[in-house]
Amino acid sequence: MLHGLKRTFAAVAVTSLLVLSGYAESPTDRYLFSGASPADGLVSAVAAGDVEATTAFLTQGVPVDARDRSGLTPLVAAIASKHPDLATALIERGADVNAPKPDGWTPLMAAAQAGDMSLVTRLLESGVDPAATLPSGYTTLMAAVESGDVELVAAVIDKGADPNQADRTGWTPLMSAASRGMPDVVRELLAAGADPDTKNKDSWNALFAAVQKGNEEVVQSLIEGLADVDAAGPGGQTVLVRAMVKGDKWMIDTLKQHNASTTADVEPMEMGPQPLVPTSPQ
Repeated sequence: MLHGLKRTFAAVAVTSLLVLSGYAESPTDRYLFSGASPADGLVSAVAAGDVEATTAFLTQGVPVDARDRSGLTPLVAAIASKHPDLATALIERGADVNAPKPDGWTPLMAAAQAGDMSLVTRLLESGVDPAATLPSGYTTLMAAVESGDVELVAAVIDKGADPNQADRTGWTPLMSAASRGMPDVVRELLAAGADPDTKNKDSWNALFAAVQKGNEEVVQSLIEGLADVDAAGPGGQTVLVRAMVKGDKWMIDTLKQHNASTTADVEPMEMGPQPLVPTSPQ
């Protein structure tokens, strides 16, 4: 016990001497280890939500758009780590709202995917490009769709995002919403002019994706949006055949009510493997 107290007092004494001598730890020191640069430290501090250290790095002259060794900017780090107040402070300090990660991922994509309507609004008002895409063709609107926030989706469309812009596989925002079972988002996209009959390279369309997902409200919304119930999908199947394969009585009855057709001699066991619903690349 006595030895423990002696060690504690010794540690306190050393710390006191360091403070008195001007060697007290700076808020930035905890982020400058293993050869980390000031830029690395700033991005790490932002990702940790450390306002004190972030302020200290900026006060020391580290640029607000400095990139860490992976190419990440403080603004994208703040958004991705869900520190919206810190992201707003960086924007107010002059952060480039269009500066992407090396892969093209933008601050707006990050905020949209996170479903942060306030930050998305702030970014849109700051002059971001809502039409920015990744090399894969993935769009800001696709990121917004993934949030499931219909108002956010509408805001991005209102700023000029194309509801029919597909990625390199042909996957569209409407297909994404349908495959995720998002009826409100599906209706918003249809109202904005999304084509329900567009197919991707595997012949999937939004209705086929919705039937596969099994969301009744999405299927109904697409039918009301004049989706072609007889369009051939993967392997030449119609959506009615896919509903029969799945054994989904509601889907079968609903599609038949809308005069959907099928091939009478096609049995589920004869169809062979079918491609899975592709996911949107990032």
